[in-house]
Amino acid sequence: MAIFADTNELLQFARTFLRERTDSLQRDVTVCIQGATAAFPALLYCFSTVDLLGALLSGDASSSKGITDRAKAYARRFMHYSEDQCSLLWSIFRHKIVHLAQPKAVRNFKGKKTTWGYWHDDGQHHLRIVPISPPIHEAVTSGLSLDAEQRFEISIRHFVLDIVDSVHAPAGYLHALALKKDLRDNFAKAVTGIYEP
Repeated sequence: MAIFADTNELLQFARTFLRERTDSLQRDVTVCIQGATAAFPALLYCFSTVDLLGALLSGDASSSKGITDRAKAYARRFMHYSEDQCSLLWSIFRHKIVHLAQPKAVRNFKGKKTTWGYWHDDGQHHLRIVPISPPIHEAVTSGLSLDAEQRFEISIRHFVLDIVDSVHAPAGYLHALALKKDLRDNFAKAVTGIYEP
């Protein structure tokens, strides 16, 4: 914890730093989803914020290796997402939007062809796997079809709320940071990685 004079300074810095990040997330995502417009940039900002939180949790903001594992560990621990939800979120939305500018149309998940859907602000569709009946079978080209048996759904506004609550709720990350020295040590290491060249 050498970059902070004491625990109080670390916690004050953490509260300010994380309030700025979560306020920015809420503000920017609101702009993105107004008028049902920029869903993918909104999702990218959500995932990058969880990447940051995973870095703070693990103490590693310098290495690009293991970013996904750190982010998923944060999502499981503080957002209370299941392993399946994390797997689907990262494989369908994060990785493909980052690398292909859009999610892949269908993914095999536990033996079922799974497509995706997003809602800007509808908690009824948040982190759900919904059977498609009858299954989708649509021609994309003369030699290519889209087949799906189920859909993984996400509500962008509720994803943001989950992230914000994971930090600021009474049992959230900031609360745990105040109680656990290992989390404070990791936070200090990650902050060093963020600020040092």
